[in-house]
Amino acid sequence: MLALVVLAACRSATTAPAPGPAVDRAAVWLAAFPPDQLRFDAAIGLSQIVRKADSEPARRAYAAARARADRDDDSPLRRIFDDTARVPAGAINRWTVPGPGQPRANVNRPVAEALHCDEHGLRPEVLAYLGGPMRDGGGYETAHALWALVLARDHGCLDGAQFAAVAGPLVDELRAAQPATPPPAVLAVDLYAERLLMLVLAGERDAAIATWATALIRAQRADGSFGVLGPSDPPYFQFHATLASAWALAEWASSRPVER
Repeated sequence: MLALVVLAACRSATTAPAPGPAVDRAAVWLAAFPPDQLRFDAAIGLSQIVRKADSEPARRAYAAARARADRDDDSPLRRIFDDTARVPAGAINRWTVPGPGQPRANVNRPVAEALHCDEHGLRPEVLAYLGGPMRDGGGYETAHALWALVLARDHGCLDGAQFAAVAGPLVDELRAAQPATPPPAVLAVDLYAERLLMLVLAGERDAAIATWATALIRAQRADGSFGVLGPSDPPYFQFHATLASAWALAEWASSRPVER
């Protein structure tokens, strides 16, 4: 029986698609996207793809995205791809933190505060918001809340125990919301990829993560993109879904053990 289990595991590892080629195909597609339709967040994702899975198409795509992002030279999120970027405290920590039952704040506000927490701090009420009212049952809000916690941890504002205490329920929430395979609709694929990305950035590594990554690879379209646009969906939805998918797979690939 043990021999059969080991054999099955070996076959699964052999037949699972590798993430590298999927990221490379996505980079080719991203590099061909019309530059005049790019948005600021393209530079964020592509900077991380180049860092984790460098290639000539990824560099071309990032160059186009940076040209667009450099028009917003005062964005607090620039620090993700330009560590020299700094902002005054008032640019990130004067927003009012919503309470339970109130409309949620723009997701960029807590993310930006966490990104600069090593210089300007992370308010206790923001930390409470990330672990509480910001959550939305495993959707985009929960995913961005976890990202903010990851940034705060990575910038030395939360130690391991503090991070685990606040992030643990968010990790569980994202895991519970993740379907076995990504639906075809472009926004559904986008959210699937964002859940996977934030879980990997948080340090999650297990069979479920590998299964979701493999399912995402298998959902890639023949042209390298991810997701099916609906009749009224803007083309950037597909760019973002492909960006999030490639970034998630690049992060996951860089964290996998080297196969021998």
